[in-house]
Amino acid sequence: MNREVLIKLNYVFLFFLLIGALLIIINYENPEKMIQGEWEEKHWSLEKDNVGMELASDSYLQINLRREILRNIEDLHLGTWKFQNDGSLISKGESGDKMEWLIKGRGHILELRRHGKQVESFQIQQINDERMVLHLNFDLQVKGVIEIVLEKVNQKKSYAKKI
Repeated sequence: MNREVLIKLNYVFLFFLLIGALLIIINYENPEKMIQGEWEEKHWSLEKDNVGMELASDSYLQINLRREILRNIEDLHLGTWKFQNDGSLISKGESGDKMEWLIKGRGHILELRRHGKQVESFQIQQINDERMVLHLNFDLQVKGVIEIVLEKVNQKKSYAKKI
């Protein structure tokens, strides 16, 4: 092989390498695509450092702690959250109003806004096709973390079982 053939092979190889990298970037699952859809809140917990274990979410102490901490904070939209692809969030919980959502940072911060002002901020601890775990960010000095677990509502119901 002469030099011109090797140069052409290098260009062809580089072209296919760039096309492959572009396809991987386009089809990469990013949090903005994964979060879109309808999510149902399954679990809510307050983990206290000084207790040493997670409190039961339906206990009297947990309910009162939650009420006290969230007294001056926006409702956490208990129920179903619908993240639409245009950046709007519709909650089917207590307030039921429309808000805006956006992913910030390296894809690990979910920010909710109403009329351009930040309402709530969450750290996305885990996200996949079926489950999302959020930790509420506070401006207050609060010991412990509020954890909200959401599960994706299946839009497509399959009538056949996979064997």
